[in-house]
Amino acid sequence: MKYFPLLLWFLAGTLIAFSACKKDDCLSVWYQDADGDGLGNPNVSETACAQPSGYVANADDPDDTLDSSDCPPQTIQIGPSSLTLVPVDLSERGACNQSLAFTPNVSLSESGSSRVITSNSIPAHLVGLFGQGPGSLNPNAIAEVQKTYTVPLSPSLAGTPTELLNPQQGPAYAFGVLLNGVLLDPVAAEPWPHEGFFATNVNWEWNLDAMIINLGLDCNNAHVQPNGKYHYHGTPALYLEGLNLAGDEMVLVGYAADGFPIYYKYGYTDPDDAGSGVEALTSSYELKTGERPGDGTSAPCGEYNGVYTNDWQYTPGLGDLDACNGRTGVTPEYPGGIYYYVITDTYPFLSRCLKGSPSNDFRI
Repeated sequence: MKYFPLLLWFLAGTLIAFSACKKDDCLSVWYQDADGDGLGNPNVSETACAQPSGYVANADDPDDTLDSSDCPPQTIQIGPSSLTLVPVDLSERGACNQSLAFTPNVSLSESGSSRVITSNSIPAHLVGLFGQGPGSLNPNAIAEVQKTYTVPLSPSLAGTPTELLNPQQGPAYAFGVLLNGVLLDPVAAEPWPHEGFFATNVNWEWNLDAMIINLGLDCNNAHVQPNGKYHYHGTPALYLEGLNLAGDEMVLVGYAADGFPIYYKYGYTDPDDAGSGVEALTSSYELKTGERPGDGTSAPCGEYNGVYTNDWQYTPGLGDLDACNGRTGVTPEYPGGIYYYVITDTYPFLSRCLKGSPSNDFRI
């Protein structure tokens, strides 16, 4: 009988716990917040009616340890939305279920030594919901934006690449334009500490990557600028779907700001042999390992997780492509060989630098 008091104590505690749930109450799942940063551990949970001490309702902190509060995931405000800086699932984008009332208008021509692309910036494919209505991916409605892009017919490599992001001033150039006339503009304008461009400690070396965080992109990895211009930050899914790619040929999809051609994903196994077969080309970028060197004030701290462009590094030889996500070789349009860029399904998706001299028509 010496265990009887212990049994009574256990049964009484159980009865009290369950009596806290009234008949009409709903049980909820709560997640442990060991570091007290307001974010829960998805791997440690309890089910209860009332919130247990040390637990929260979200499961946004897989690194929930007692010492991880030194640099908790940051929450920032972008427009009306509060955003926790954790990587998104690249397969989860806004639905593309909107047809545009505008008629796409694009033309490509040659004038002397230049290629001229004119467009009203309207795609022919479905897009996400943009504008001021409920459920909108961002508050900017798509509008016709007339643009003319002029690039050289015979581009040449420059001595040093031009980065699309100026580390002192912010985005400098868009990458290029698709054959449908819609801009390829991968660089976001979201510098640390995410308090506006004129913050006293703004740091463009740590700029959020639009493809890795939730910036309201639709299924085409695109959204809308304040002037109404629809533009792609990554792989233009429905445009490519409309090309009916079989993966057995190189397909030209656009031109970069320096005039060099852009292909999607596929290239010759031997870059100098058009008869060598076609394969999916791979990027040479990977996540850095370890922790960011920042102090959380002048620059971000925490583990490299991809939300900043500076979380990624180019590793020569890791994949098929160079630091600008391109290489030199023969193509169907250039059988004598040329430098060309490749849109990949992994980081950096669209090149973040230009090997030639960019046209001012692409200046941000």
